[in-house]
Amino acid sequence: MPSPLVADLVIIGGGAAGMTAAVTAASLLSPQKKVLLLEHGPRVGKKLLSTGNGRCNLTNAKLSPARYHGHAPAFCKDILSKYPSSSTLSFFQKAGLLCREEGEGRVYPCSGQASSVLDILRQGLQEQQVEVLCDHHIKSIRFHTEQGFSLQGTIPIRTKKVILATGGKAAPASGSDGSGYALARSLGHSVTPLFPALCPVRTDPQLTRPMKGMRCSGRVTLLADGYPFRQETGEIQISDGALSGICVFQLSRYVGEFFTCQTVSGKPCREIALSLDLLPEYPQQELLSLLASWAKQHPDWILEQFLSGILNKRVGQTLLKSLGIGPLSLPCRTLTYRHLQQIAASIKDWRFPLLGISAWNQAQVTAGGIPLQEFYPDTLESRSIPGLYAAGEILDVDGDCGGFNLQWAWCSGRLAGKSAADSLIHQRRKNRDKNF
Repeated sequence: MPSPLVADLVIIGGGAAGMTAAVTAASLLSPQKKVLLLEHGPRVGKKLLSTGNGRCNLTNAKLSPARYHGHAPAFCKDILSKYPSSSTLSFFQKAGLLCREEGEGRVYPCSGQASSVLDILRQGLQEQQVEVLCDHHIKSIRFHTEQGFSLQGTIPIRTKKVILATGGKAAPASGSDGSGYALARSLGHSVTPLFPALCPVRTDPQLTRPMKGMRCSGRVTLLADGYPFRQETGEIQISDGALSGICVFQLSRYVGEFFTCQTVSGKPCREIALSLDLLPEYPQQELLSLLASWAKQHPDWILEQFLSGILNKRVGQTLLKSLGIGPLSLPCRTLTYRHLQQIAASIKDWRFPLLGISAWNQAQVTAGGIPLQEFYPDTLESRSIPGLYAAGEILDVDGDCGGFNLQWAWCSGRLAGKSAADSLIHQRRKNRDKNF
């Protein structure tokens, strides 16, 4: 067996959180302290390149703990307050990256390229003399009370401190395979139920198939046991058996929670559905009056064209068919007042049953993970394993669309990196004092 590689700090995972933790820790430690970053893929930061449609929405100026989810929202709030979005921008500006704020507080690099963010982080790793090992797979990790940690993988490694930043299970093509959860469990940590988030939701394909490929604007409401739980407004994208778009993505984590745990935001729930309001600007009664006047003024219009002035043509036709109104070749004079009431009601509240959540390969982030309560909020060090830290998606925190998940990666990575470095510095001083 080859002699183990020895390091003072090992970060497992070369994603956003892992790279940030490595750069932060190494910047605080002397060059004599070895910081090692392990990545099981062929290169670091692969998932980062796909964020923000390749532009990297790296944070949000309108940061709020309400945009994050998990079992310990207060804990998350404490960490976010240590490193707000302004601190993230300062961190990257100091490293050489300029950013600009766009709509809804979303922040992107001025270059418009996610590769710029990755380049800056890789340069930081090089400048801080972090050793990076790619294609390195960790099979097991053991904690020894006095000696620290031993890692078995492609090569054996011994280290004083470890930061778990392996990511979750979302977007497995980028290297997220969920292997970090097994490592955490082997050290005595628990893992909450995992499910995809920020992804399409599945619905009745018979209802969506005629509208496949269509997009429409509107308000989407998640109904839990028939009651409105949360609303989002934006572009709704329709595919064969699924609904997507950012407004749907924002609600998808609750859909995943329901089909995994039979709860919505932690509360028991029997059934869920999505309600689409395709004309949120118009009250239902006003819409009904407009429909009635059009039907009266244009009795020879055929039903196929009746809604084409207010809705996407195929969407309007599908809505009429779902109500059993037709054939669509009939003239508008055949519409009764009851028909018009049904049409207005459906435009304002078109119900879509939910059949499940999309697969991991369509998800942007993992919901669930290692409970935050198992770590100290001021350091992200394990309460049960001294010298073990965690950061990023492996923890039970997931955010909304809009840069919130990367913000969590940056701030948790910086906190874990700083805490591990501070602990090493404290131990060095303590050992030095003993020798006097």
